[in-house]
Amino acid sequence: MKLAKHKWLSALQPGRNSMSDEWAWINFEALDWISSALRPDAAVFEYGGGGSTLFFLKRAGFVATVENDQQWFSALEQAIAQRQFRHWQGFFKEGQPVAADKSRDISFPDDYKSNASGQENLSYEDYARCIEQFPFAHFDLVLVDGRARPSCMTVAAPYIKPGGYLVVDNMERAYYRPALQQLLVNDFEVVLERRFPTPYHPDFTITGIYRKK
Repeated sequence: MKLAKHKWLSALQPGRNSMSDEWAWINFEALDWISSALRPDAAVFEYGGGGSTLFFLKRAGFVATVENDQQWFSALEQAIAQRQFRHWQGFFKEGQPVAADKSRDISFPDDYKSNASGQENLSYEDYARCIEQFPFAHFDLVLVDGRARPSCMTVAAPYIKPGGYLVVDNMERAYYRPALQQLLVNDFEVVLERRFPTPYHPDFTITGIYRKK
C-alpha cells in the first residue's frame, strides 16, 4: 500500500497523464495484477482507448480497441504510429441517435445507453457489438472502460476464452451491478474487486477483475 500511495501521489502531479505514462487508467491494484498476469502472446480487446492501449501493446501479442470519440481516436492512432506498434487494430464507432422520448435504462444491457453527459439519447449498440467480428473465445482479456458498460460486458462475455479475464473499471457505480451479477451466476468468478488508489484521480475507485470459468 505504501508503494501504491507513492505512485498515486506522483501521478497526481501536474503534467502526468495516462498517455504519456502509458498506463491503463484503472486502479493501481488492478494495474499491477494485469502487469504480472498478462502473457506476451495474449489477445486483448478494450472498450475505450488511450493510455490503456499503449499499456497493453507493450505487454500483449494483439490489441483491438473500439473508441467512440473521433478526435481522441485520431490522437490514439497518431500515438501508436509514433511508437511503431504493428499489432493493433482500431475501430471508431460513435453513438447513434435514438428517439428522445424512448424509455431506456442505463443498467439494462439491451438498451446500449451511456450515462455520459450529452449522450443519453445515443445508442452504443454498434460500439458494444464491435467485438462480434472476432471468433467466440478469442480474447484472453477484455477491458470495459468506455461507454454503455453493462451492454459491453454482456456482449463481450462469449468472446473471452475460458480462463480469460473480464476487467470492468469503476465498479463502484451501482448501475453496473445487475449486468455483472448475471455474468457471475454461471460464467465468471471474482478475482479482484476492492477500492484502491487510482492514477490521476483524487479518489479511490474499484476496478473489477473476473475470470471466465
